[in-house]
Amino acid sequence: MAIVGPTGSGKTDLALALARRLSVEILVADSRQVYRGMDIGTAKPDAAAQRAVPHHLLDLVQPDEAFSVAQWVARARELVPEIVGRGNLPMVVGGTGLYVSALVDGHDYAAQRQTPELRQRLTDELEAEGLEQLAARLRNLDPAWAERIDARNPRRVLRALERLDGGGPVPTLKPYAGRLGLIGISRPRAVLYKRIDERARQMFEGGGLLEEVRELLEAGYGTDLHPMTGHGYGEAARHLAGEWSLEQALDVTARRTRQYAKRQLTWFRRDTRILWVPAGELPANVPELVVRVEGIVRAALT
Repeated sequence: MAIVGPTGSGKTDLALALARRLSVEILVADSRQVYRGMDIGTAKPDAAAQRAVPHHLLDLVQPDEAFSVAQWVARARELVPEIVGRGNLPMVVGGTGLYVSALVDGHDYAAQRQTPELRQRLTDELEAEGLEQLAARLRNLDPAWAERIDARNPRRVLRALERLDGGGPVPTLKPYAGRLGLIGISRPRAVLYKRIDERARQMFEGGGLLEEVRELLEAGYGTDLHPMTGHGYGEAARHLAGEWSLEQALDVTARRTRQYAKRQLTWFRRDTRILWVPAGELPANVPELVVRVEGIVRAALT
């Protein structure tokens, strides 16, 4: 099964509560939580949560190491039968829709032919022609794929074109053929945004994010690294450098996170297999919600 939804919706709390009622092991589908030493800003499950329920696909690489969806999927595909063999239910939990769909639908990103030369050529074209020209080319080459990504995000557009130019559309292996339950946590937009704002404030004001970023910088991980562009990290670094006030860093982090949550919702809403469970303003681990989701899961998987 999988629990999906935007950042701040309560996926981890619901997953941990379900784990007290079902024999599960969690596969974390989060492109930021694969990095070691990046815990607070990525809302990584803490040590207590990881002791309570087996978690996989966390802390796989250092922040300066490259990591791709192909690597994540390869590891996840190995783990699923191992977890089932132990008599447990593999439960995918996360908001990185690309990871979830790649695993469930059998996308084989590892088969794509990508070269540094192709990547550099596309980067040069972006600088020369601008993002809109490259986004238009993507829409012409593969309209369906163009609809699934944020065409305002240069990195997303470049990656899509790189895969297309490197060998056509993403190949598909055999999609997951077993019983499948996809659960999404739904909240009113205002409630979700309030939760995001509160979490951003908590991270900056006593939550340990500033200390975490300071340690990363002191360890030599610069703000130019891809993981350090995640929500909160670059903003915290600018505050520590004296460029931004704490309130400015907090506000920008919250705004960027709200924008990201909106893109996540757009991605997941296109998957009609997801059953959306309304949570309103309730914590995701309240008994009434947990019992309802448990019933849905048991019905889907029997």
